[in-house]
Amino acid sequence: MSGFNKIKGILKLSGLSTMVLALCLFNTSCKPSVDYTKQVAVLDSLSKSLHIADSSLTKVDTVTIKTDANNIMKDLELIKMAHKDSMSKGAAEIFRNFSSVRWQLETFMGRRTVMRIEMGKSMGQLNHLSHDLKNNLIKADSVGLFYGAEVKKAALLIESEKASIEMLNGQLPLYNLIAPQADSLISLVKNHKEI
Repeated sequence: MSGFNKIKGILKLSGLSTMVLALCLFNTSCKPSVDYTKQVAVLDSLSKSLHIADSSLTKVDTVTIKTDANNIMKDLELIKMAHKDSMSKGAAEIFRNFSSVRWQLETFMGRRTVMRIEMGKSMGQLNHLSHDLKNNLIKADSVGLFYGAEVKKAALLIESEKASIEMLNGQLPLYNLIAPQADSLISLVKNHKEI
């Protein structure tokens, strides 16, 4: 009697059907299969959205941002070196706004780097979790924990990217508006005139 026939005989003796035997032989784990189709669809959708967000951050013209931030810094340093502690209210407001733009641009650049690193990690985690759910490789009582954590992280990253791009899209035109005014004031400072 072959090994297969022995197992079949034992199962028949214990009252189990050959159907169970077939399922166990073809399903390596004999675990009940749970359908996570909806969760997998959400994970895959978030992974695509993260990829789009990452591409959006990659396409940003970082050279322009760095150049603008450096130009602002040079102007502010020149004002300090010229000991322009007293200036008109309008001039002070221009340089205060200019300084704020520089801070926002540099903040964006710092966040961009961190966001791209975290997006790469999150996309990897989403893809692994999607694969594991499709193949029932996670204990049912752990699925909610892993799924919730990864969905929350991905959603926060997507939201952060949108907010950062919106902020940048507001600051670059502001730079273009303030820069000529600041350049005019800097020209006066270089000619030793009051501003």
